[in-house]
Amino acid sequence: MNKTNYIKIAKKTSAIQISELRKLNKIFNKSFVKAVDLISSCRGKIIAAGVGKSGLIARKVSATLSSVGFPSFYLSPSEANHGDLGQIDRRDILLIFSYSGNTIELSNVLKYANRFNIKVIGIASKKDSMLLKASDIQILLPKVKESDPTGMVPTTSTTITLLFGDCLCSALMYKFSFSKEKFKLFHPGGSIGQNLLLVKDVMLIGPKMPLINYKSNILKAIQIINKKNLGLGIIIRNKCAVGIVTDGDIR
Repeated sequence: MNKTNYIKIAKKTSAIQISELRKLNKIFNKSFVKAVDLISSCRGKIIAAGVGKSGLIARKVSATLSSVGFPSFYLSPSEANHGDLGQIDRRDILLIFSYSGNTIELSNVLKYANRFNIKVIGIASKKDSMLLKASDIQILLPKVKESDPTGMVPTTSTTITLLFGDCLCSALMYKFSFSKEKFKLFHPGGSIGQNLLLVKDVMLIGPKMPLINYKSNILKAIQIINKKNLGLGIIIRNKCAVGIVTDGDIR
């Protein structure tokens, strides 16, 4: 198979997903608004759960929620059956992803939530599925055509689930007037953190400044430079900066 065919296949896959993703706009209704309101009023943590590909989507949505100020973590339903259910508190909210809605590993998590009156937001594509029947808020995803050659591998279905999660996070950000300033607090590292770095974050003012009176001797200058630990001093005369002296200059 030549390169042209590979490109054709890639474009076809992309076209299928782009077309199918448009279906998501039809599902934003009162249930979506209720989900936003429930999460925004949560006094505990948002616990995202899912199995397989849905589990990977749940991890990403959980990570995004935490990065914009909504404490969240991912819970593996399989591990939950072996003791991790203890991580769930009555104040928490379960955000469970399962495209089929009938993943058997979810049953014990749902029973636990029901027993302790823990709110569940279920995201699935089958209205009569186990997950949606057990959920306090039901998000019914549209059924979509998978974009792989067999039409069976989770491709479009995972993409549309991820898109829903991003839409949910965006709605919550708007509700709380989330800004670049707030995002910087939760994301100080990496290229994003560097792009959001402001002058005031690194600027020194007041007593932190290594100010040296122009009449001071070298010994006094060294003491000030050592104390402020910046490797330099600012020479001041009549409250105005008239020069800079570095540790290297003096030595």
